Amino acid sequence: MKHVRIFVLRILTIAVSKIEVIELPGRKATFTLLVILLIIILIPVGCGKKQSASQKPQSSDTGQKPKAPAAAEDILKDVTAIIAELDRKTKLQKVPGLEQASQDGGQSGQMSQGAGSSKGGQGSQSGGSQSGKSSSSSKSGGQQPSQGGGQKGMASWQKEMQSLKNLHSNWNMLEPQAAEAGLSPSSRDGFERTLDNLTLAVSSRRLEESLTAAIELYGQYGELARIYAIPQPVEFYQVQYGVMAAMAEASREKWDTAREKIDATEDPWSMLLPRVGKQDKMLAQRVDFSLRDLKSAISSQEMNLVAIKGEIAMNNFKALEKKLSQSRSPSGSQ
Repeated sequence: MKHVRIFVLRILTIAVSKIEVIELPGRKATFTLLVILLIIILIPVGCGKKQSASQKPQSSDTGQKPKAPAAAEDILKDVTAIIAELDRKTKLQKVPGLEQASQDGGQSGQMSQGAGSSKGGQGSQSGGSQSGKSSSSSKSGGQQPSQGGGQKGMASWQKEMQSLKNLHSNWNMLEPQAAEAGLSPSSRDGFERTLDNLTLAVSSRRLEESLTAAIELYGQYGELARIYAIPQPVEFYQVQYGVMAAMAEASREKWDTAREKIDATEDPWSMLLPRVGKQDKMLAQRVDFSLRDLKSAISSQEMNLVAIKGEIAMNNFKALEKKLSQSRSPSGSQ
């Protein structure tokens, strides 16, 4: 392209010198100048078209989100596993009757899977007098649920500690890739800070603080949906985070904060509802009604109602997650 421009400039120089030497009629001189001007204008345009054509494939790809690395999926699994285990422990303290009913019926909520086997093992090892003693100690020791027996207490938090090790390792794998994909420094710092808070709380076996930090970490995970092609959209994580956070605050009897958390789900849910309604109208209505019921239960400040309505909402979200994953999969999108 440089050689073409130099060649054209030389021709123009010669042409202009000839126009100065030879006195052309007025019309011919004007016509010659116009031709020269057209040459000057058209050549850069032609070069620009070639350049833009070569850049087209690159610009068309920029609108598509990259596929999420395997570490991102592993992080979500470990975060939800920690929440499930901590939620189980919280229900044992706050609403033991509800947890026992779920266990006897062979059912448990999404956030309390695995409760039957672990609790059943404890029951077989402890007699009637010990079970009564543990029940009374759970009421008085809200932040120290597992300090009743040294190694036994540490073993009861082994699942959370293993999941935490996985989280730190996978975040170290994911962070540079997420930074390259466009995750902001503030989002990365927020995830790192919340993960550290969770680690410290679990290491000290502070139940309520650990559950709150785990839920906050889940809320941070939603930011990855902004940069990666993940089956669930950002709004899904925002609404489910609000539900879990509201339930956690209610269990601590912080009713005003619980109300703020559940109210904050209205905007993202209003954006997600039409999309869900197109895929499954009845499921969309079930989720919608369960969110309203949970909000009403929080307003009543009755923990038993919050636990029941919250469990229903979480089960609905489990079904919703499956539905959204199917719709984004190659087979479900056709």
